[in-house]
Amino acid sequence: MQELPGAYRDVVYLHYYEGYTAPEIAGILGKNVNTVYTQLTRARGLLRQALGGEDDA
Repeated sequence: MQELPGAYRDVVYLHYYEGYTAPEIAGILGKNVNTVYTQLTRARGLLRQALGGEDDA
């Protein structure tokens, strides 16, 4: 997770470690809720690649 870009790391930490929802994270970080959803999706993809998981087809 430390290899993720900062914005992705923040949303992943808040969502998976602290248990916040995307709308709550958007409020905390001052971002649009759709931006948070996009960052979570992209971060999952990067983590999947880093851990050697299969791509969704």
